Amino acid sequence: MLFSPALFEIGFAALAGLPYVKQGFDLFVSRKRKLVRPEHRFSGSLTILLPIWNEAKVLTQKLDNLMETCQGFNPHLVIIDSASTDNSVSIVEAWTGRDAFASYTLLQMEQRKGKTAAVKQALGHIDQTIATDLILMTDADALFEADTVSKLMHWFSDTTIGCVGASPKRLGQRTEEAEHRALFSMVRIMESKVDSTPFLEGSCMMWRRETLDVESLNVQSNADDAQIATNVRINGLRAIQDSSAHFIDHAPHLRREHARQKVRRAQGLQRHLLRQRKHWFSRRHGKFAATLRQEAAMHLLSPLLLVGAFVAMLARWAAIGFAEIDFTNATLTTIHVGLFVTEAIVFAAWLSVRYNVRIPLLNQLGAIIDGNVQLVRALWKSALGTSLHMWDQHTDGRN
Repeated sequence: MLFSPALFEIGFAALAGLPYVKQGFDLFVSRKRKLVRPEHRFSGSLTILLPIWNEAKVLTQKLDNLMETCQGFNPHLVIIDSASTDNSVSIVEAWTGRDAFASYTLLQMEQRKGKTAAVKQALGHIDQTIATDLILMTDADALFEADTVSKLMHWFSDTTIGCVGASPKRLGQRTEEAEHRALFSMVRIMESKVDSTPFLEGSCMMWRRETLDVESLNVQSNADDAQIATNVRINGLRAIQDSSAHFIDHAPHLRREHARQKVRRAQGLQRHLLRQRKHWFSRRHGKFAATLRQEAAMHLLSPLLLVGAFVAMLARWAAIGFAEIDFTNATLTTIHVGLFVTEAIVFAAWLSVRYNVRIPLLNQLGAIIDGNVQLVRALWKSALGTSLHMWDQHTDGRN
């Protein structure tokens, strides 16, 4: 009786961990591969797309940053406002730096429909009115370093590159966010070395205009950045993350805001991966298909298996409570003691990130466990029919 729950717990946990073991092996194998940025900068034209919604606290700083870091590129600037209820539009209209751009356009939506809908509308406008080679999408709360745009543009001298994302430098991030983002960037760069990454940061990403099928963007879902990166790769060119081109933003300080942000992002990626299931085993996409399968396993399958392991753990505890353990049975005793120790380590790791206690190695494990908790929450919300593509951004930590 006591064997069954233990074996189920071990089996579910082992299956849930397999994608992470595979990813760790891939990281080890690819550690010596290099992404070499071309020496010469792409000489084509650039359009900057800035979607905004209630960004009054950060908007002036963002616009000034764009003006300072994009000098020398003569870019077009397209701002689309998703029916802001604060004075964001007034700030844009009063801003005096628009003459630094080749052209300036402010689009205003009559109704808020979510970021992906705003991005899709703005891209449609760009296709119809601006002859541009590259599009740089950025968020209002993300600031560029002096050489960020230049580094991204260099990549497009390589005709196999269709989309490039910058890497984040997050200020004020909690322990779980720091560990999660470190692992996230490490994996994105590894995927870029192997072929392409399906996930990039919408805070700062650039792509060739003609490689994106704008109609493919699903406006009822978020993860517009992942949708763009994946579509560019599906259409034949690589999507990569540059580890030395950075943007700077502020992470939420409060645990509840951090968790809310992660659940929203998790749901967007889960729904995106499900929509790409026809490409999971496509021979045409080569190694990228394997990357999609790997990410689908980690975002969809592993969280469900961990729920199974958790239920089996509760069943094992209940069985122990109603039955006496035969300590003369060395196998049974070893299994239960080993499981108790493992569970204690996992629980301590999760608490270390939940309560922002920095403990090397334990934090990495805790970040994976916490990430799966948010993935389970996202799956649950999707099962209830709750879509998170419309949301209020965090306010704590913003200037």
